[in-house]
Amino acid sequence: MKTSRRQIASVVTVCGLVAAGLFAVSAPAQAAVLGSLKIAPGSGNLQTVISVSTPGQCDQGSNIKVIISGAGVQSATENIVGNTPITSYPTNLDGGFDIEFPSTLADYGTTQSPALTSFSGRYDISVICKNSFGATTYGTFTGSLYFSSGSAWTSTKPATTTTLTATPANSSYQGENVHLEAAVTPLGVAGTVQFKDGAVDLGSLSPAPTGVASLDTTALTVGPHTLTAVFTPTDALSFGESTSNSVSYEILTPAAPSVITGASATGTYKVGYTLACGATFQGASSTAYAWLNNGVAISGQTASTFYLSGSYYNRTISCRATGHNTYGDTPSTSAGHLIALGSKPTLRKAPVISGTVKVGKTILTSKGTWSLSGLTYSYQWKRNGKSIAGSGARKISYKVVAADKGKYLTCTVTVRKTGYASNSATTGRKKAA
Repeated sequence: MKTSRRQIASVVTVCGLVAAGLFAVSAPAQAAVLGSLKIAPGSGNLQTVISVSTPGQCDQGSNIKVIISGAGVQSATENIVGNTPITSYPTNLDGGFDIEFPSTLADYGTTQSPALTSFSGRYDISVICKNSFGATTYGTFTGSLYFSSGSAWTSTKPATTTTLTATPANSSYQGENVHLEAAVTPLGVAGTVQFKDGAVDLGSLSPAPTGVASLDTTALTVGPHTLTAVFTPTDALSFGESTSNSVSYEILTPAAPSVITGASATGTYKVGYTLACGATFQGASSTAYAWLNNGVAISGQTASTFYLSGSYYNRTISCRATGHNTYGDTPSTSAGHLIALGSKPTLRKAPVISGTVKVGKTILTSKGTWSLSGLTYSYQWKRNGKSIAGSGARKISYKVVAADKGKYLTCTVTVRKTGYASNSATTGRKKAA
């Protein structure tokens, strides 16, 4: 086959234009991703010197450049390595090449406008295969840095963890509220928590600043359930999704309340003190109380507390708590306790004798002041410390007689109250004239 001179000339012309760089060879429509970069070290901060390694050579081109993109990086300043011959970099064991960044991220941040002093979220690193002029883009190697704070980063996407708890634990009755809490870590990751009953969605909420999302439900049916919570981050490229632990839960057929902790009457079992009745029930919507005197309910005593007045001295007191719901009542009665004598009244101001202490005159004693109200008083006048006989010496007043002359008179006041120990106080002595 013969070739014309015109054809030969055309080929020569094209070759010459290519050699002179005046004939453009079209670039691929879109640069292919050639593989993932290895980033060393695996974690660091803004002062860390970073190196990236490609898993192979560029598909085309003789040069590369490296760019970083992410929050705060302007598109005109993405280059961290300018267009550079590949031969400038050492070959690694994977057949690719290693590139050490010429500046730290702290230095790189100062080239942004405004300066980037704190990094947030994901930053993508691209090693781009170029021609010698940098005008043609071929394949690209990619990797990412993930910032958990303004300066700390890792080269792997941070995982999230979701932990689910249910209250009441393990089981509850149909129609009762079940409180679900999903705790998501690390704190501050935006996203939503989908609570699930098997494959059924129960509701979706965003975690609070504490990292906890809560859901209350009464929709669970009688029988066993497997509850989970799935956290989906808003920025799925920067954080991983996580599924919680499975919580096995049983919804029970409605029934009257059951006793969790039996009734108990707590406090000091002594006149003058107050007892408190306590009990806990599973499935109770309300709790009623009664107090028992020697096993018999005391009329009108339906509060959870009970004051021990003097009439209950030497009585056995107990309490009954009754859990109630739509399906019935369940009572629980505490152990009985024998009530001891109340403490004796305390003297606050001593009694004193008033009047002229002289034969034929009538004198009085005051009652004194005591710590309890409702007291009864009795009196005993004494001559030189010995009780004076007769009913006249057992009154609040006393008529001085001839036998008292020259003697010292006193009066002892005794106070009593039902259910309490008694007490007494004696006046100062006065000499009879």
